[in-house]
Amino acid sequence: MRCPVLFPDTRQAGFNKPGTLATLNNNNNNMEGGVAVPLTLIQPQYLLQFVHHVIDYMCGGPGVSHEMYKDCPLDKFWLAIQQVKTIAQEVTLGNLTQEKVVSLLSPLGQKTAENVYHIVNARNAEVVDHMLRETLKNTQHLKDFDWNVRLSVASDKVLDLNECFLTLHLHTSPPQSMKGTSDLCVEMTAPQVDSLLVQLKSAQDTLTALSLE
Repeated sequence: MRCPVLFPDTRQAGFNKPGTLATLNNNNNNMEGGVAVPLTLIQPQYLLQFVHHVIDYMCGGPGVSHEMYKDCPLDKFWLAIQQVKTIAQEVTLGNLTQEKVVSLLSPLGQKTAENVYHIVNARNAEVVDHMLRETLKNTQHLKDFDWNVRLSVASDKVLDLNECFLTLHLHTSPPQSMKGTSDLCVEMTAPQVDSLLVQLKSAQDTLTALSLE
């Protein structure tokens, strides 16, 4: 039986990645010579262009050239790129509001910080597309499955068990970065099967809603 079910590993794409906001806050609070955020080391007249270049890079465009921003030390340059990427992802996920972004980027000045937020927010659809593509790169595809049901009449602890169990064998293809196939065998009770069906229905509803947007 063929079934186009996906098992995404969303951690690779940054979806709700643990510590993302914590890292952003730590970078923001890491004061060195009065500089609160790496973005302050990008020349002000090129800052908004830099934000656009980072988002272009995130979405499959060319890398951001340090040559264009050589006044920024190389180590801080990479931190600045990471900061824009993190802000773009967190704004897209709804974890950062405009007020929070302006607060985090307050050393840039309110107007500049607001402009950074507006750029990121305006390119929301591109960032979503990038995050979905990154997720699919690390997705296992269900190629086939087999199942059987057995009735357990007793166990070593219960003489009169009479409980049904579903054994599910999943045959999956690995993410694009890996080769071969893998099998997973799961044994579930009736309530666990019901719970799985509810989760699958919820996932299907979510995918349907996303496809309609």
